[in-house]
Amino acid sequence: MATQGTDKAAAPARKSTAPGKKVVSVRGATQASRLHDYEGARQLLSRYCALIDQGKLVALSELFHPQAIFSVSFDSAPKHVGRAAILAWYADFFRPRRGQFRYPRHKLFEPYLVLAGNTATATSYFDSDFVEASGAVRILAGRYDDVLVKERGRWLFNARTITVCYHYSPGTAREGMQQ
Repeated sequence: MATQGTDKAAAPARKSTAPGKKVVSVRGATQASRLHDYEGARQLLSRYCALIDQGKLVALSELFHPQAIFSVSFDSAPKHVGRAAILAWYADFFRPRRGQFRYPRHKLFEPYLVLAGNTATATSYFDSDFVEASGAVRILAGRYDDVLVKERGRWLFNARTITVCYHYSPGTAREGMQQ
């Protein structure tokens, strides 16, 4: 797992005078910290997919910074600002669709993630599929463009743009492993 600016090998650990004890250099600690931040930012992206598929919209909204900016390619409003406005958008989006689909699954492809201290940018592609009430499988393909911020040790979305590139239906779903 490589991150932007971390492709140099960490400095070797220095040995202390006590046998069996190692002291990690500052450079090594920085490398470990960057890898921890990289994984923390990746987990934010993954949590978003899990929470939206589970319909946990309040928990989903808590992944956004209180003053986050949110926009969607198919929405008539150019942007929604603030956690409350983002929660309202998701609630309004899903309310008329209740009972209209089953088995939602967001699949996130490996993000291009660039860390810069307590901020990061991420571009990731996604497929989202579900089974419509008619039984048809619907697949959406798109991209997330994100600005992330780390506050009090926690990564949050500071800005998220969702672009739906296309959608299609490969046919009717057959539940389970029936042949």
